[in-house]
Order: sequence, then structure tokens, then C-alpha cells
Amino acid sequence: MLKVAIVGCGKIADSHASQIQRIKQCEIVGVCDREPLMAKQLAQRFPVKQYFSDLGELLSDSRPDVVHITTPPESHFELAMVCLESGCHVYVEKPFTLYEHEAKRLIRTANDRGLKITAGHDDQFTHVARRMRTLVQEGFLGDGPVHMESYYCYELGRTGYAGALLGDKQHWVRRLPGKLLQNVISHGIARVAEFLTTDSPQVIAHGFISPYLKSLGEMEIIDELRVIISGDERTTAYFTFSSQMRPSLHQFRMY
Repeated sequence: MLKVAIVGCGKIADSHASQIQRIKQCEIVGVCDREPLMAKQLAQRFPVKQYFSDLGELLSDSRPDVVHITTPPESHFELAMVCLESGCHVYVEKPFTLYEHEAKRLIRTANDRGLKITAGHDDQFTHVARRMRTLVQEGFLGDGPVHMESYYCYELGRTGYAGALLGDKQHWVRRLPGKLLQNVISHGIARVAEFLTTDSPQVIAHGFISPYLKSLGEMEIIDELRVIISGDERTTAYFTFSSQMRPSLHQFRMY
């Protein structure tokens, strides 16, 4: 039986819990949130036997094999490091960390301890993504892709999450170094990165604030991004992020 714990009991934690419980031989042994009521309510909804407000107590009492971290991004590095040092595999919601050096340190720690750590790019585990990956590995594209196009659109309306972001100057997304882009584009970038053959690709990027957001008086949130990526002398890619494109695409193409 694979024992799983969830740290951070906000809205996205429900999605994690529901998917974990679909997997045979997999059990959620504990949930944790620094607000005890949030942890208690998640434990009641699914249900889970134990809930905690302290990560150390969760790790020592529930002894999970895997920890899902679904907290706000600024806490990802510290929490993931504690879990790795306790011998747990870790699944971290995106964005993985705030800074590159934090991501490298987590990966190095996991490798040194023989543990697995991954970012929450759920698109990479869909049936269609797994089928595409298999085709490439089996040589359907010869030696691999020559060119890739990744589109990731995100509609910014005046209600729900987007409305809260646009209406709250202290919103946590605004505190991210890359703001909206850092919070959402890793899904689209991950599709491309998987098939690049170098860890240091050449990147040309242009971002700007759409006329729509400017009409609302928004001057901080960049919601349009165009990127050209060159992995080596053979593989290139385009990445497009947009809040204004219609139809609103979530698409990945390989050539």
C-alpha cells in the first residue's frame, strides 16, 4: 500500500485527494494545513483518518511514502526540502519554486537521497500526452522532433479567480517574481522542455500587457507572451501564452 499525505488543504487539494483515491493500493494517510479547520474539513470530505497543523507531526505520525504539496508557491521550497530530508517522495504543485536555485537544490537533494520529486504538470500524465510520448520513443518522428508549437491560453474575466487577481493589488499571484506568467505558463513550457536535448536552450521572449487589461487600468500583469526556443542545431520550438486569442487553445504540436 502506497501511503500519501497532502500538505495544504485549499481548493486544489480536493483535486489531488479525489485522484489519489482512484488509485488502487494507494491511501491518503494524513492531511496538513497550518489552519487546523482547513485540514479537518479536507479530512472529513474524503475521508482521511488523520489531520494535522504541523508538518513535522504529519511526517512522524503518518509516515507517508509520498507527500503532495499544494500550498502557495512561496512555501514550496521549504516544505519540499523538509519532506525530502524525511525520506519522502514529493509532488509539488506548480510553480515548482519561486527561483531557479531553489529548484536545482531540491532536485539535487532528491537525487542524492534516491528519491523522486516532480512538478504538478498534470497535462504531462494525460492519456494523450502519454501516447504522444510513446510514439516519439518508438521512432514515429525518426530521431525526434524537428520543431514544436505549444499554445497555452488563459481567459481573464471579471469573476472567479481571474476577477480576484485583477481586483486585489495584494493577491498572492502578484507577489510572485513572474506574477501571472510564473503561475500558469509552466504547463505549456513543460510540454516543450521534455523533448529538448539540451539543458541550456537559447530563448527569445517578448511579453506585454494586452489592450484589454490596459483598458481596465492594469499595468502590472503581463498576459501576452511570445517565445522562440532553440534547443540545439536541430530542435526548435514556439511557445505562445495569451489571454486574448480566440479560440482559447491548449494545444501541443510536434513536427
